[in-house]
Amino acid sequence: MNLKLKSPVSTAIAMGVGIIILLGYFFGSDVSGKTTTLGFVRDFLLQGAIVWAAVAMLVGIVNLASVHLSKIRASEDDGFSFILLLSLIATLGVGLYDIVKTHMAGEVNFQRTGWIFDHIQLPIETSLMAVLAISLTYAAARLLASRLNLLSIVFVVVVLMLLIGAVPQVAAQAPLLAEIRNWILRVPTMAGARGILLGVALGAIATGIRILTGSDRPYRG
Repeated sequence: MNLKLKSPVSTAIAMGVGIIILLGYFFGSDVSGKTTTLGFVRDFLLQGAIVWAAVAMLVGIVNLASVHLSKIRASEDDGFSFILLLSLIATLGVGLYDIVKTHMAGEVNFQRTGWIFDHIQLPIETSLMAVLAISLTYAAARLLASRLNLLSIVFVVVVLMLLIGAVPQVAAQAPLLAEIRNWILRVPTMAGARGILLGVALGAIATGIRILTGSDRPYRG
């Protein structure tokens, strides 16, 4: 095993924290369910990781704002950077106002922020899904034009069945098509999604083992 120990302090810290958290999941509580010392240490480290993740997100937001401010000053955009910054400031202000109202005035949790998500972000995501459906149909047509074989035909047929079966009026008039579409979503699609999740989990485990053993060092010290 090729251990990269050019920075032994950072490597030892990363390996030690990883081992403590891993052992904390197995020995974090006794037979009566009471949290052990190892469990308390695990929870403390995980809470620290959550804090650092929030700090990293804040740094990313500041970096995003600085990049678009530079574009505005250099007149390199068509107004999109200004719209992004204005939306960022407005959403941040609404979120802070909701936090104050929720924790100090006793209002229902985040009403205004929820309105933004329900009436702005959700319609945008729905529109993007519609664009994805159009792109998928176009890709299917290009696939048939460039490579006509059994697999491409099956792909196009499945895409068309899923798109047409998603229309409520068509599903009401053709219940068999709706049942076939639901079966495709329940069985083959779910099996593929679970296979992808298993692959991601195995990759994460392999990456974690390499970090614990010091073979990979995505940190600097």
